[in-house]
Amino acid sequence: MNTTNYLLADNQDLSCLGFMYLIEQQNKQQKVVCVKTKAELQGRLQTQPESLVIFDFFSFDWDTVEEVSLISKAFPASKWLCIIEVVDEKFIHQLTKLLPEVNIELKTGSKEELLAAINASTQGKKYYCSEALEILLGNKKQHTEDKRITQLTPTEREIVQLLAQGKTTKDIANERHLSYHTVITHRKNIFRKLEINTVHELTKYALKNGLVDLTEYYI
Repeated sequence: MNTTNYLLADNQDLSCLGFMYLIEQQNKQQKVVCVKTKAELQGRLQTQPESLVIFDFFSFDWDTVEEVSLISKAFPASKWLCIIEVVDEKFIHQLTKLLPEVNIELKTGSKEELLAAINASTQGKKYYCSEALEILLGNKKQHTEDKRITQLTPTEREIVQLLAQGKTTKDIANERHLSYHTVITHRKNIFRKLEINTVHELTKYALKNGLVDLTEYYI
């Protein structure tokens, strides 16, 4: 049974009540807690470090996106789902750059979409609503193959897909039955061939060039 704890970082009471209802309808045994300040959020994460944090940046106690990133790094076992009312291109780019593991859904999404976002986040899978995904793709619906892709071996392509899905080096080593150091070597070769430096850049590249299935990122 899934025993994830849910922390709702949102100062809109109606929003918190709505998410509590959605989550508890899935499993009434789940622990759902609303937090109102950064200090309270950090306190909860200290005792429940593997929680899923569902937050609205603009209706919580945040001053900068950097603060969100710092707290997520302080609690690496935590998962993060950002719920937004309005899609803002600058904010989406800043958020995904500083918090690459974040998932994104609209508050105005349907019940099914919100549940899909929550469930994907709980399972450690990537999830972007279609509006956020379109921004990250640069509003391009078609892609042409970059010649750098042809330099990748079949194994490297598979590792690109796994990295873009949010898998860690350790996860990939276990899943592919490879040594940790072998995966590190593949990762270095991939970054060199694609001329990128971070997993965030890799994810954007993979999305734009069709190396991953877009349906894995939104419903």
